Amino acid sequence: MVTSDPDLSSLAPSSELLVDTVHRFQGDERDVMIFSPVVSEGIREGSIHFLRRSPNLFNVAITRARSALVVVGDKAAAESSGVDYLAAFARYVTDLSSEENQRGPTGDVDGPGYPAVTRPELVSDWERNFYARMYESGLRPIPQYDVEKYTLDFALIDGERRLNIEVDGEHHRDWTGDLCRRDIMRNQRMIELGWDVMRFWVYELDSDLDACVCRVQAWLSKSISRV
Repeated sequence: MVTSDPDLSSLAPSSELLVDTVHRFQGDERDVMIFSPVVSEGIREGSIHFLRRSPNLFNVAITRARSALVVVGDKAAAESSGVDYLAAFARYVTDLSSEENQRGPTGDVDGPGYPAVTRPELVSDWERNFYARMYESGLRPIPQYDVEKYTLDFALIDGERRLNIEVDGEHHRDWTGDLCRRDIMRNQRMIELGWDVMRFWVYELDSDLDACVCRVQAWLSKSISRV
């Protein structure tokens, strides 16, 4: 990050903002990383030569984020830079955006039984039961929906509105632990991307599954009432 404001550095202690080169971040991590590959139209050939010789530094840069990586740069310039890994990364971002836009709003759902997914080992019995009851109630959630680096337990999509539904087990009860902090960061990122987030404890599903389904239906009803 480059700035002409001499006072910006004074914000770092209070906001826990750290600005540095990729070399200094090797072996370190942060919840949110903002990274610039500093590639733009008119970049000097010497800089391009340095980047071609330093793919390992790019690998360090994009793997330091625990929860969210924000890349700020010129995607077109990166793709045409002649630096193989930068061009591949730019194409990956383009393809990822296209895939997200082309995904159907209902997924491959054809019955109340939990459908086949790519990572069945992550599915709990609570999720299977919740899915079946939602389906029987007329809802069409999509299991294991990928958004950026996250795999959602369920996604419910209605027009422009999107709901992330998560089932939290007993291991989420440690509210002072690292898992809770990661969940909070994940919720914040999903909201930034335009998603609503709804979390259910397994004990809620156990004690009153129908009430949990009603909460999801209420979210959908708000969408319908605006039409």
